[in-house]
Amino acid sequence: MQNIRYRVLIAAAVFIIAGIGISIAVAAAGAGASGHGTLLVTNQDGDQARRQFSFSARRGADSNVTGNAILHNPAFTTENGQNYMLHIDISCMNVIGNTVFFGGTTRRTNDPNLVDAVYFSVQDNGEPGAGTDQISQATFFDDDPSTTGDPMLCLNNRIGDFPMTPIDAGNIQVR
Repeated sequence: MQNIRYRVLIAAAVFIIAGIGISIAVAAAGAGASGHGTLLVTNQDGDQARRQFSFSARRGADSNVTGNAILHNPAFTTENGQNYMLHIDISCMNVIGNTVFFGGTTRRTNDPNLVDAVYFSVQDNGEPGAGTDQISQATFFDDDPSTTGDPMLCLNNRIGDFPMTPIDAGNIQVR
């Protein structure tokens, strides 16, 4: 009789541990982050401009990350005088608590000198997002057009790697 009780307890423990493992795997597979917002920045004339961003990324059941990000920065102009624009295909996401590091490739830009792997981070600090949520600047792999960085390097990022700034408007959500 005692032997049966031990077998039932062991079977229950195995079932609970397996359930916890499945829950963790499902949570990791469903991880995602999205947001949009504005940062007030100063352009080269000393005037304030609205740097606007939006992004969305999600880890699928197959653990692959898909998403995109768009940045418009009128405080930075390209060689042809246009306001800077960047569209990123996100393929890497590293979630550490309420902070997410992203890595991706430049899909489209109006500055041919800034085409490489690109990285940035966001932080969700609750509601409302304005004044509390934070975003970093976009950082490119290097300044050498003959090399291409690996977006998966975002997996090595840690808190403090990218200086972050509170957003002036908008909201960031980390799930």
